[in-house]
Amino acid sequence: MIDFLKTKNSKAYSEIVEIAERPDMLFSNDPLQMEAEALYNMRTIQRLNKIIKNNKLSLGELEDIFAFVESAWAAYLVKFYREKTFIFYLWGDYQIPALRFSVISYEEGRGLPFACKVNQVSDRKEVLQAYREKACFDGIQILQHEEDSVTVNETINKREEDAAYTVKVYSTIIKC
Repeated sequence: MIDFLKTKNSKAYSEIVEIAERPDMLFSNDPLQMEAEALYNMRTIQRLNKIIKNNKLSLGELEDIFAFVESAWAAYLVKFYREKTFIFYLWGDYQIPALRFSVISYEEGRGLPFACKVNQVSDRKEVLQAYREKACFDGIQILQHEEDSVTVNETINKREEDAAYTVKVYSTIIKC
């Protein structure tokens, strides 16, 4: 399914196949351990950034990569965790930059383990397109301000903006 990647970057291809075929996941029956599950099961495919930055992957090809990982992980979960439900999710961390994904045990009424607001979407392309547009591939530009020019109102507004940060997340339920 992702053979197109072999010709574009064999290191990225190898990394993706490794993640898909050997997921090395950890789950708990304790709902209070959801964040630990999320952190342990979280993956990032670092070798994709260079080819995304250089626009060597179409949005469709990028989506195929994550569909491949999602289906491989779903097959693994169905094989080893009968009658359990999981949630697979994908998001872009623009500042690092990194496309991240994880899987956790699903519990009705529980949200995803993010400390900020979450905009859940049902189409991977929404997350991937936003990542392509917003990722800081060349680092974060730091703007310097003169201390005298920053007013109290500007500081308060900045804190309110930071508190309202929303992450766009693709998620899907996997029933075993």
